[in-house]
Amino acid sequence: MNEQQVRDMQPGPEMDRTLGLALGYEEILVHEDLERRQKSEHERGTIIRYGIRYILRRKDQPAVEWSPSTTWEGMGLVVEELRKNYRIDLVLEEGTNYCSVIYYDYAIYEAGSDISAPHAVAMAALLAIGGAER
Repeated sequence: MNEQQVRDMQPGPEMDRTLGLALGYEEILVHEDLERRQKSEHERGTIIRYGIRYILRRKDQPAVEWSPSTTWEGMGLVVEELRKNYRIDLVLEEGTNYCSVIYYDYAIYEAGSDISAPHAVAMAALLAIGGAER
């Protein structure tokens, strides 16, 4: 996926799936989730597709809806992950939402303008962590 394809992505399940995979989460189906929960917990993180939505399971944490491109709660999960390796600047102004993800002060990935804050963060995150070829 190239940079323009990431910038053209609309918020929703497909962007959420792409971002989850870019963050290193494994994607599984509902029946696999049930089997795993009977045996052990999910380790690093797993996104499970339930119809057209996703659930995120992480070790020792409650399951949450995985919708980072459309909800503030989901956006917060992405910010938590990114803060491990990146600096994040988020500007929220009426009519404009802008996110910069900065890697060691020399690589800056930016997204935003007239899109929602969760969409801007998801887009900048995909650009930064390799969801897009530059």
